Amino acid sequence: MVAAMILRAGRNEGAGLAWAAVALAFAAYLWIFLPLIPADGRGLGADYSLHLPNLLAGYFLYLQNGLLAVPWFNPGQCGGVPFIADLNVGYYSLPQFLAFVVDPLIAVRATFVVFAAIGALGFYALARRAFALSPAASAVAAVLFLFNGTFAYRMAIGHLTFHPLMLAPWIALCLIRGTTLGALLAGALFAYAFQAGMIHGIGPVAFAVAIVILIHGIRSGQSARPWIAFAGAAVVAVALSATRLAAALALAKNFPRNEYALPGFPNLFAALRVAFLSLIDLTPVAEAWQSLANTDIFLDRPEWEYAVGPIAALLIVAGAAVLVARRGRVRRHAPAVVAIAAILALPLLLNWYVPAWNALLKHVPLLGSSTTLVRWFMLYVPVAVFAAALAFDTLFPRALRAPAMALAVLAIVAPNALVEKGTYRAQRYDATPIVAAWHGGQAIPVTDIVVDPQSTPERRVRLGGNNAIAAGQSQLYCYAPVFGYQLEALPIGDLHAGPISDLSSDGALNLKNPSCYLFPGANSCRPGDAFSVEQAGAADSFVHYEQFPFGLPPLQVAANWLNLLALVGFVLAVPILMVRNRSRGAPFRGLDAMPPAR
Repeated sequence: MVAAMILRAGRNEGAGLAWAAVALAFAAYLWIFLPLIPADGRGLGADYSLHLPNLLAGYFLYLQNGLLAVPWFNPGQCGGVPFIADLNVGYYSLPQFLAFVVDPLIAVRATFVVFAAIGALGFYALARRAFALSPAASAVAAVLFLFNGTFAYRMAIGHLTFHPLMLAPWIALCLIRGTTLGALLAGALFAYAFQAGMIHGIGPVAFAVAIVILIHGIRSGQSARPWIAFAGAAVVAVALSATRLAAALALAKNFPRNEYALPGFPNLFAALRVAFLSLIDLTPVAEAWQSLANTDIFLDRPEWEYAVGPIAALLIVAGAAVLVARRGRVRRHAPAVVAIAAILALPLLLNWYVPAWNALLKHVPLLGSSTTLVRWFMLYVPVAVFAAALAFDTLFPRALRAPAMALAVLAIVAPNALVEKGTYRAQRYDATPIVAAWHGGQAIPVTDIVVDPQSTPERRVRLGGNNAIAAGQSQLYCYAPVFGYQLEALPIGDLHAGPISDLSSDGALNLKNPSCYLFPGANSCRPGDAFSVEQAGAADSFVHYEQFPFGLPPLQVAANWLNLLALVGFVLAVPILMVRNRSRGAPFRGLDAMPPAR
């Protein structure tokens, strides 16, 4: 059967066969990876113990306040916490919107399927429409990106916030031609990534897109237009994220979460070796961990999953050999090549441990609050996929491209089907209480603060503790990484297990006022203060997931207005620009449409 497919491929280099290869690979992908997010809700990845309760809280907030209300706070964790300001929350994202109509587990599984397809289609479109690569090379790119380990295994372990990684090729496609419409759409995609919580991936994706633009300039002539569009997209993304960005900055000011050590490799060669092994499928957990310096938190297997496979490596090496033979062309594009090399070195430099350099990184916003910068290795994923696609057309003449594509796709799919996945099949989070609470169809008000009976002073946060939200309870020792993995920064104060109506000696309820975490000055309180007995009405609204009155500082008010105006402007501008483009004879012609000759 395989031999027959290869022989047929040799007689046809058309798009139909390429699409068939992508479709078959996609079916195999779902067969291999979708079971790692079990449909029965048992044995889920540990980090779903954070995200599925958050999806349930978002559903309750939607039921009580409607779609247009900003979901400021969540009473179902730690006695009341910020919600939209917590960058681990992805309220304005596909999984949350799906959770308004289907249960959170179905929403997560559907998100996995949808974004896997988005990524594969995006790379096919980028290769065909922007770079005029053959259908065979485009199909190889689509399948390579589809099977990248970053997306598949992070979704398996519960890192839901990383699903926007699959938007990377679409962002590049929007920016390459440097149009106003492209800048708006790319900005919206960046904003989606931020709203979905991919804060540790936006930088790597942005730099990967920059490399793709530089390569496009090498092939078609450098232009300032994509870079102007890139800058415009950044402005659009900030404007469309202004409310959340301002709130997140306010929370980070009060809770910087910089108490963790920032690990790194003692030399650049060690960083390069681990990055290479991660990319070619040899997940180097033991070797990487042993070679790290300044470690604080163990980085398990999911943190080293960036594989695009050995086929990509072989294509890139062979293509590079051909490129070396064309030294004159490389010299003509020296500035772009130097810029590409500098960007490729960035993840290695960020993971290089030198005490003075490490101390400097700890003072950089976002980087300093990280527990690892290994995640910057994901920059290499779309770059490696794209380089492999370029090499494919360089290496294979037209007559051999289709059979080479068939062999490449088989060589990508087969190892992924055979590789050991015991780590991901041995997960223990049980989401059935969350699913059952969703099917109740109404918000469950919080009545009590509870403590997981397995909590200890050394390990207060336990797997599944956040499920208390499903029973109308708020877990005192909730899983809320914004306050530290063991809640090192959470000001618990007088909060204790018992009814929220319990009064402390100073007349405070057994319930945090979450506005004090964000805007203590505007609310005349300190971070961690509880609702006073005089605020019982506001507390009652809060525990029912309803909005309650609280003060906003001028910066947050301005951010809210900016976000609203940007959203209205975006909704009005995009259809107008699309109609204008169509009237100029530039309608969307499908993923296999070729760019005009230059």
